[in-house]
Amino acid sequence: ATESRSQPMQVEHVSLQLPSSEGAVLASSSLARRRGDDGGETATMLAPLNSPSCSIAPIDAADFLDRLIDLAERDRDLVLAPSVRFAERVCALSRHILAQQRFVPMLCHCADGDLTASWRPWLADDMTRERATRLLATMPPVFRAIESDPPMTSWSILDDMLWRMIDASCRAVLEDEDMNETISGRDRNDPHVAWLSGLLDGEIDVDASGRERQGIIRGVRGWIARLEERGASSTWRLCLRLNEPLDALLAEKKEAVPNVPWSLSFHLQAGDAEHVVVDAADIWVLPSDGVSIEGLRLDDPHQLLLAELARAARLFKPIEKALDHAEPVDLELDTRQAYDFLREVKPLLLEQGFGVESPDWWETSRSRLGARLRIEDAPEEIEQADASRAMTTNVGLSALVGYRWEIAVGDTTLSLKEFEQLAALKTPLVRMGGKWVEIRPEDVENAVKFIHENPGGAMPLGDAMSLAFGTDPKKTGIPVVGLEASGWVGSLLGEAAEAMPLAEPPEGFKGTLRPYQVRGLSWMRFLERFGFGLCLADDMGLGKTIQMLALLQLEREETPTGVPPTLLVAPTSVLANWYHEAKRFTPTIRTHIHHGVDRLQGPAFAEMAAKTDLVVTTYALAYRDVQTIEEVPWHRIVLDEAQFIKNPSAKQTQAVRSLKGAHRAALTGTPVENRLGELWSIMDFLNPGYLGSPGQFRTRFAAPIERRRDKEKARKLRSLVQPFILRRLKTDSSVVSDLPEKIETKEHCVLTPEQAEMYENTVSRMIAKVESAEGIQRRGEVLAGLIKLKQICNHPSQVLKDVGEGERVRPSRSGKCVRLIEQLDEVLAEGDQSLVFTQFRQMGNLLAKMLRQELDREILFLHGGTPRGQREKLIDRFQKADGTAPILILSLRAGGVGLNLTAATHVFHFDRWWNPAVENQATDRAYRIGQTRTVLVHKYLVRGTLEERIDEMIEQKTELAENIIGAGESWLTELDTDDLRDLLSLRDDAIGDDA
Repeated sequence: ATESRSQPMQVEHVSLQLPSSEGAVLASSSLARRRGDDGGETATMLAPLNSPSCSIAPIDAADFLDRLIDLAERDRDLVLAPSVRFAERVCALSRHILAQQRFVPMLCHCADGDLTASWRPWLADDMTRERATRLLATMPPVFRAIESDPPMTSWSILDDMLWRMIDASCRAVLEDEDMNETISGRDRNDPHVAWLSGLLDGEIDVDASGRERQGIIRGVRGWIARLEERGASSTWRLCLRLNEPLDALLAEKKEAVPNVPWSLSFHLQAGDAEHVVVDAADIWVLPSDGVSIEGLRLDDPHQLLLAELARAARLFKPIEKALDHAEPVDLELDTRQAYDFLREVKPLLLEQGFGVESPDWWETSRSRLGARLRIEDAPEEIEQADASRAMTTNVGLSALVGYRWEIAVGDTTLSLKEFEQLAALKTPLVRMGGKWVEIRPEDVENAVKFIHENPGGAMPLGDAMSLAFGTDPKKTGIPVVGLEASGWVGSLLGEAAEAMPLAEPPEGFKGTLRPYQVRGLSWMRFLERFGFGLCLADDMGLGKTIQMLALLQLEREETPTGVPPTLLVAPTSVLANWYHEAKRFTPTIRTHIHHGVDRLQGPAFAEMAAKTDLVVTTYALAYRDVQTIEEVPWHRIVLDEAQFIKNPSAKQTQAVRSLKGAHRAALTGTPVENRLGELWSIMDFLNPGYLGSPGQFRTRFAAPIERRRDKEKARKLRSLVQPFILRRLKTDSSVVSDLPEKIETKEHCVLTPEQAEMYENTVSRMIAKVESAEGIQRRGEVLAGLIKLKQICNHPSQVLKDVGEGERVRPSRSGKCVRLIEQLDEVLAEGDQSLVFTQFRQMGNLLAKMLRQELDREILFLHGGTPRGQREKLIDRFQKADGTAPILILSLRAGGVGLNLTAATHVFHFDRWWNPAVENQATDRAYRIGQTRTVLVHKYLVRGTLEERIDEMIEQKTELAENIIGAGESWLTELDTDDLRDLLSLRDDAIGDDA
């Protein structure tokens, strides 16, 4: 029970249609799993059940759910059904609608003829309507289980819930404000007063009869219709452009301009081609009957412009003044009117279908008043860092730095006195530093209060950076727009005027470091000098290995007394690569591989490490031998392919994080593969606690960026992590100017009739299972089905396992295999070498067997089970490029990282991994430093199947990946059944011509 503003909860009975078997109602799938039910197959049907229920007043629903969810978080034995979580999201949407004031008074004509008044949600804007549509797709079936006549649709159920909660909330506010006073003494027989009365108090009925009744119905309908208008023309619409005052008008005035004329110009804009805009001045010289512009017909442009201006004048009254002119072109506004237009009127105009163009600076954080943190060096700590070089220091994120807060207006910093003088102008828009900025009255008050309450002082650098980029404006009252720093902190943040000192390549390094590699070496040395953990995230093939080896060589040359050893943790597949690269480029670096059944343990390991500069081991052994490894006082812990610790809860990750060292470094080409949580895991290894706890990081950054695509949160997160992550790309000509071209093509294959039949049967069975499952079971069914469909697209034998020892693998059963053999034939004829990637080890075996048969060549196959010694022999033989083994098949996980395979000029992705970052890693085995020939990348996908549609979705998500936001396979399991069916259904062009 819960305390209620209106009435206690009432116990009632409702009739529900629920799944049952043999007359008994079945438990939900989540409850059945919790009870340990075996889930055996039984005959299931829907049957009516008269169930007791508690009725909650709409005004109390949100509060009740909040308390219930809070209770569940504290009591793990309380299980909340998906329906409760759905109801919580409905309440959140209702709160959003109320906060955005997207509700309207409505007059409803009931089936019995009565009129009622209520407050209804207004879902006219695209964002709110899209949010409601997404929410509707997640409605659990139990919400539709209640019997009603006529049956309610999913949309009517959601609409009813939103309506009742919003109506109750509006009435509660009006009641608290004593709004009934506005109609006291009015004639209740007046239908308009009756409607208003029905909106303000608990009596929702509207008394009206006869002609008055019809009049009020027509009036309300007409008013609503005007709200719903999208313009007189379906092809063209009015576009209003707010233009800043001309520079010439500002030249003789002070920087803070209190009032100058702005211009609101009028245009007609094509609805389906927004780049086509016709100025009002040109419209008046066009023929009155119409004209064609860029293939679009504009009929009666004069009347259309006037009609659209009249419609816009309902929302922005000053436009009426422009209509006094026979041929209106624009409208002059003062600064206050311009501000009102931007802040209050622009959203309304957009909602009603008008085009609105505002200055570029509007609605950016840089255009508002905010607080900026200024960081100053702590000299004694810099002296200590200089003295100790790269040894353990008290600096790093724990270094105490001086700080003070400043008021920032745009890019201009003001003293408190200057700001108070500016605020005295009492104008909402001011021009500072050549740019217009917004001064909100509430920001002025909050800024003065904030500066007085935060005079400055000293704090750890990590706390200062978190404060500058991670502070919630709700707590500070004003936006925190970043920080400025000088000295070594300024160099760290890339803000100092002096450049970061470049290190001289070490004398003992056998090779030539490219300029960008020298900068990378210098950057690592700089960050370690001040005690920071660092992530070298250069693109695959840019030489992260040799940059780290150069750092080890340099510090040993600079420290004659010796440096403790570095521990490097890497995937098994690259152990040999590290050993050989160290021998080649830094032969004086003493390197030891800790691997194999005869590896050292206990005191013998510690004795060996004391005589070694670099110890290389694997992630698995870092966990298995953690007690042995942690006995050594390491100078540095380095993680190669650091994405291996992306799961912070994995035992392997926890073991690696527990290792102690004076410095920490991570090497990875993909700091984010799927989720921002992976970035948190790497950063927390490097600089523990910097990004907060996992829960704080999810709330502050991950959820807003991944779910809502919050650009401001993404900007702040980038600002937080960029000082510690160095990322260079091969595509940047300033980094690498001598890499050859990389050409990527998509090879569209077809299914054979056998594959098509298997595919359709699998989809049918999968959809049937998914429709009867919930929660994690449903996601498991979807993921298992998707993997099986991918295998069918590869070759029927991968699913059927019908190829025995010594039997031939027939390529004619698979459209992909036919195409692969055709292309490999051409590659072999040209004398080139190829890499073939597959995510399935079993498919790799089938491909190796088939290609040996069809091409009469020896085929190499590297997978996760290949012993380390054999791996090296395979790679060496392929790299010889002597024509004896021109094709290397690799499993994606085993061969997708850390290998140098530049002998290949063709890369085939036989089955696409639905994570572009992983796929690009694999491609970069061939396309890397040392490659001198054009690399051709062939990405296979089967036309008309899920492979083609997934590829389309990946293309749409590329922008997110570029902004350190990824998307793996897991999002597929969240699709509703209809979307899933549409995604998986075969298209007509999926089957070959011989079907």
